Amino acid sequence: MSIAAAQLHSGLAALLEGDFGRGYRMARAEREPLQLAALRDRFAALRGSIGALGRLAEEQGLADINRLEDVVPLLFPHTVYKSYPLSFLEQGRFDRLTRWLDGLTTLDLSGFDSAGIDTIDDWVRRLDAQTELAVIHTFGTSGKLSFLPRTKAHTPLAVALNARAIRDFHGHGSGPDLLVERRPMISPSYRLGASSIARGMARMAQDYAGGLDQALFLYPDAWFSADVASLAGRIKVAEARGEMGQLQISPALLARRAEFAAREASRAEDMDRFFAEASRRFAGQDVFLFAVWPILFEWAEEGLQRGLRGLFGPGSVLTTGGGSKGRVLPPDYKDQIFEFLGFERHFEFFGMSELMANAPRCEAGHFHFPPLVVPFVLDPETGACLPRQGTHTGRLALMDLVPESYWGGFVTGDEVTLSGCDDVPCACGRTGPRLHPEIRRFSEARGGDDKINCAGAPEAHDRAVDFLLEQAR
Repeated sequence: MSIAAAQLHSGLAALLEGDFGRGYRMARAEREPLQLAALRDRFAALRGSIGALGRLAEEQGLADINRLEDVVPLLFPHTVYKSYPLSFLEQGRFDRLTRWLDGLTTLDLSGFDSAGIDTIDDWVRRLDAQTELAVIHTFGTSGKLSFLPRTKAHTPLAVALNARAIRDFHGHGSGPDLLVERRPMISPSYRLGASSIARGMARMAQDYAGGLDQALFLYPDAWFSADVASLAGRIKVAEARGEMGQLQISPALLARRAEFAAREASRAEDMDRFFAEASRRFAGQDVFLFAVWPILFEWAEEGLQRGLRGLFGPGSVLTTGGGSKGRVLPPDYKDQIFEFLGFERHFEFFGMSELMANAPRCEAGHFHFPPLVVPFVLDPETGACLPRQGTHTGRLALMDLVPESYWGGFVTGDEVTLSGCDDVPCACGRTGPRLHPEIRRFSEARGGDDKINCAGAPEAHDRAVDFLLEQAR
């Protein structure tokens, strides 16, 4: 994997090509000059080719970046990637949605043919077919999904960065090299779709497992529908307002009810098949497994009830994250999970769809950012950047230095506590910026939630399908 392929500043790329884990042990005097050089390169290259960034820079009167903090006024609010009118989706105006997306990427989408498209899923698939984009969608409770203009080159790069972190986080070569040591991959999820998880898992099947014949998905042939994810958000809003009777569903989505009904009817059978296949094909083998804790617990609970214990080999690898996502899990949920799986080696990450390089969690419970990401903590009231010395709590903002076809700077909706931008080390011994484990949405603290998290997305997806099927009765 060549990180230089991401067109990073040569100094940062060279640093990360060998021992990726060294990035978590760098002194500030070495790390920040490399980040600043990469950031200045990114800004100079993108300000003239991404309309939204150029306008923002002009409004802020910024022509250059001389300190890392100078970029803060140029960080997009996390809502910018869903700043299109919802009417574009409701009215099927995918020509206008494409023009909106065109203003957020360096790629020229003026020749894209949107004729005949009437669903988000079809729009994404045609972008895949006609352009270099591989758009990522998030999950929004308003029904307005965020669309990130990732390219086809970004998914394998993100997968490779994840593999490097796993290999080197506890020391160079301390973990398995998933890009070399091929092993079966298992995921209790969808194989197809345009969420960051679906795209990432499809690529992991290729790069970690060596192909789909060595990968097992709960839904191997079904597409995780962006249209249903959008509907899930609108259902939540309508329920909160007591307006379910006024909810409008597009004819194109209603026409797919038979497809969703068939999947709903086979859900129990699909789960039985998944367990049987996991046991028959991969029992005792070292595997790569990806799932968030709540889904893992549901899987383990079901498996233990079926008498399945110690299912996989001791050299297996689990990647996970996200905490309990508001679900009440028993105190021993991890013990049950590992009893079922048969191994305990796992890597927990802080990440989000908007971020290409995630932050692994250390033995002290903190999430450590690699030098590819520059984190900031902002005053939640003023938006001002809090000092980069010491420990501060506020709104998390991130500058992702990896993507070269869109601007990777954004302000999140997360309230976090950040330490380590100076040289004060973590209890684990690593240096550099790190998040404390208490992370929550600002909107949750204010009585609402503007985003369905990744762990909740499948459940919301299923509820939306149930609602669609009710319309046929």
